[in-house]
Formats: sequence, C-alpha cells, structure tokens
Amino acid sequence: MKPNEVEISHPDKVLFPGTGVTKGELADYYARIAQRLLPYAEGRPLTLRAFPKGIGEEGFFNKHAPDHFPDFIRRIEVPTRDAGREAARMSSADEAADLVYFAGQNVIEIHASLSTEADLEKPDQIIFDFDPSGDDFDKVRKVALGFCALLDSLALNAFWKTTGSKGLHAHIPIRPERDFSTVKEWAKALARKLHDEMPEETTLEQRKDKRGDRVFIDVLRNDYGQTAVLPYSVRAREGAPVAMPIRADELEDGNLLPDRYTLKNVFQRLGQVEDPWHHFKHRRIGAKRLAEAVS
Repeated sequence: MKPNEVEISHPDKVLFPGTGVTKGELADYYARIAQRLLPYAEGRPLTLRAFPKGIGEEGFFNKHAPDHFPDFIRRIEVPTRDAGREAARMSSADEAADLVYFAGQNVIEIHASLSTEADLEKPDQIIFDFDPSGDDFDKVRKVALGFCALLDSLALNAFWKTTGSKGLHAHIPIRPERDFSTVKEWAKALARKLHDEMPEETTLEQRKDKRGDRVFIDVLRNDYGQTAVLPYSVRAREGAPVAMPIRADELEDGNLLPDRYTLKNVFQRLGQVEDPWHHFKHRRIGAKRLAEAVS
C-alpha cells in the first residue's frame, strides 16, 4: 500500500497545542521520513505511544498490536518471559504506509526492540542513555564527550542521537552473537569505566533521589523486551521534537540541545548534512572483540 492510500481521519486535529501541529502534519512527516527511519525499524517489534487527545492529556503505550489494526500491519510474535502468559503480538513497520497508519491512530512516538525477529534473544546493538538529573545539558555533553574518549581508547565507536526529550543516546552496533544478559554486562562494564573516569559528573545510581546533579548512565534498556525510541521518531513534547542522529563532533557544539531538531526543521537539517548513521549496520562489532575491550 502507498502512503497516500492510507486514510487519515480528522487530519486537522491538533496533537501539539502549543505549536498547532496536526495529525495530518504528523502523518505527512512520517511519510517523508520513512526512507530514513524504516532501516532502524525493519524486523523489530515496536511499541507505539499514542495520544488520542493530543499531548495535553495522558497518552498510552501499545505493546500489543490492537485487533483493529489492518492486515497490512505485520505482527511479530514475541514470547513472554512470564510463566502462563501468552506471547505478545507486536506491530512492525516495513513500509511508509505503516508509519502513516500509525500516525492516523494518533501514534506520536515509535519505540523498537534492540533485537530483531531473526533472533529476539540476541540484540544487535547496545544503548546508553545519558540522562540529566536536572536541566544542565552542557553536563550531558561533557559526559558524552568523555564516553567518546573512552570508546576511542578501546578502539570502539558509537552512533549518537538526541532523544528529543532530555538527554542523549549512544548506540554501539554489535553482531547478534550473545544473549541480552551477556550484552547487558558489557554495557554495565563500559558504564563503570566511564563512571570511574568521571565520578563527579556521572552516577550509576538508579534511585533519582540519590543522583544529585549528576548524569545517570542508564543501561537498563539492554534487556529482553525493552525498547528505545527510534531515530527520527517524533516525541510527545511541546514543539514536536525529533530523536535526531548526530555526528560525534556535534557534541562539542554549545548550542546543541536534546530538542533542537523538530518536525518543523528536520528536513532542513537533512538537506545540509550527510546521514551520520549511514554506516550503522556496517560497523557491527563482534562478541570476541567487545568482550576483550570491556574486560
């Protein structure tokens, strides 16, 4: 199905009251960005965050594909780890029309698993979420630059994106050769190395009331069934910010903010810069090399 064949009901409904962005504009954005976004969604179970009444009211997460979703939205069966519970039938996105349909269902945010249906038990990337305890994004940038230096010393590299929310995400593409428990231990080891080098700026403390003003190095998403917001997904925050891939050297820019790129200016940026994640799938690191690096 072609994107323009997907019917959007009430396209003039405002989803972002502060800026007046409508459901129709959201659908148009996902149709235009599909070529960039879909490679990171391909074959992955998706969690969809919908806001039927706009971001001014509480939304909800759909981990299960609703029964009313049409047949062209392909489902992926995801076994549960909970005894007695059935597998989840989760949505996937293979074509631009899928993204447009999601927008028509008031879905603003699209989150994806770190593994694909080829082997749901083995992730193909590690994610680090640099989450500020307050609003000091300069401290987040400083920690991110410290992480870049650490990775350089280990002959590793990460792909970065603004979250469109408060912090930054670093993704390390890996070959899907180990299970989540092993990969999570690698993530913890790298987080500890960074914390040891930047103890005043970072924390590994999960409890928010114990973090002080330090940046939390969050590796909790590196687990079975967990998800991360997709590159180029819109976020349900005023201004319609977008989770935007950036180059590592952009972390040095004092004007960089996590919500700098929005539905309104994203294509201007894409017309000016080469895709920073162009080589993402070609830079996967093998298990042996990564295990040696974090040891």
